[in-house]
Amino acid sequence: MQAGKTLLQSIFWRGLYYVSAFIINILIARHFEASVSGSVYYLSSIYAFAVLLSSLSIESGIIYFTAKGDISVNRLFNFSIAWSLFIGLLTFVFVNYILKEIVDGISSTLLVISAVMYISGNLLITYCAGIFYARNDFMLPNVIIITGTIILIILIPYGGKSIVYSVTDTNYFYIYFTTFFVQGICMAIAIKRKYLKKIRIQFLNFVEFRLLFRYCALAFLGNIVFFLLYRIDYFFVERYTTAVELGNYIQVSKLVHLFFILPTILATVVFPFTASGQKAEIDKFLTLLSRALFLLYIFACLILGLIGSWLFPFVFGKSFTGMYQPFLFLIPGILSLSGIFTLTAYYAGINRIKVNITGSLYALMVILAGNIIFVPKYGISAAALVSSVGYVVYQIYIIMIFKKEYPGSALDFFIFRSADWIKIKNSILVSINSKNESQQ
Repeated sequence: MQAGKTLLQSIFWRGLYYVSAFIINILIARHFEASVSGSVYYLSSIYAFAVLLSSLSIESGIIYFTAKGDISVNRLFNFSIAWSLFIGLLTFVFVNYILKEIVDGISSTLLVISAVMYISGNLLITYCAGIFYARNDFMLPNVIIITGTIILIILIPYGGKSIVYSVTDTNYFYIYFTTFFVQGICMAIAIKRKYLKKIRIQFLNFVEFRLLFRYCALAFLGNIVFFLLYRIDYFFVERYTTAVELGNYIQVSKLVHLFFILPTILATVVFPFTASGQKAEIDKFLTLLSRALFLLYIFACLILGLIGSWLFPFVFGKSFTGMYQPFLFLIPGILSLSGIFTLTAYYAGINRIKVNITGSLYALMVILAGNIIFVPKYGISAAALVSSVGYVVYQIYIIMIFKKEYPGSALDFFIFRSADWIKIKNSILVSINSKNESQQ
């Protein structure tokens, strides 16, 4: 009953966040077109990799140990704040004095500000969100992020004019990147006020530090592999295609990632529950989620496959006519990855991240080899098809491991049954009734 209630809260609030993120992505793409938006998002991908490296995957440990109660939230919070600010300082020194240029057309001033604000801000957001989600609080962190996104939407200089006169095409992205840091600070303040009302300057002791990093070590390795799995194709596309093709391909990738929103939301519920030891009938729960997603996404991909050739340019702008074919090649990958998000969250929750890492390494080898061989000659369509093949390999491996532990048919992950409708309906009704009773 508690799992169903938490699941609905997560879907609602994180769903609103992703909707706002999708809207601003469309508006930026339409206003700045493929070449400029592609360069900005490519730069953001580089920063995202820096966030991944500098985060040390501490957020996974925050969720895990907060859910289990093995380490004080106050100590985890203080360490997170100190580490985020320290990485921000290192980023400033590195970019300002060592790194001169990453992407053509990006000024050195914007490079420094964007790097510091994005990296330190996203570290704060990631760590703080971990504390919120471990407490099953999905409303407040997402309200903060959504508010910042709405402000960015309002400030876009449509037709060369913004609601704020001083905001122009030239300086908009200064505000865009700074917003990440502001959101991170707001989330830190919210945690301090809601969960840590007493001011305690406490940091991790040696035992806690070792416990945290022992758990995060595998998660860190896994996240690096996962990042490369999902984005290594960007670097091949950037190297071997034009700026417009890069912009089109990144938009296809961002569109595909929309399909992972619901599985990711479900995974954020599965992870804390398995980490806290609540694993009763987990095999039935996970296979039900997987086949429900599979059915839903078959219909979604079918619709987009039929109308995408005119829908994508209509939504994103006339400079995005090259999205359709790569999207078609990525459909098998969409269906494969969406069905295993909850399984990978399950293995993370029972401290068996090694299973996820092994599967993703197999997939990464396929994708890396395919990009090296095919992208230089066949471009973004080859990158999309190669990624799909890699994702299918990943799915096959994860399901094989899961079925060794929970014997049954692999069709349980794909064939939706009439009884499933009743289970989902009853779960929703129980969650709604529970919420009504708690409000009385």
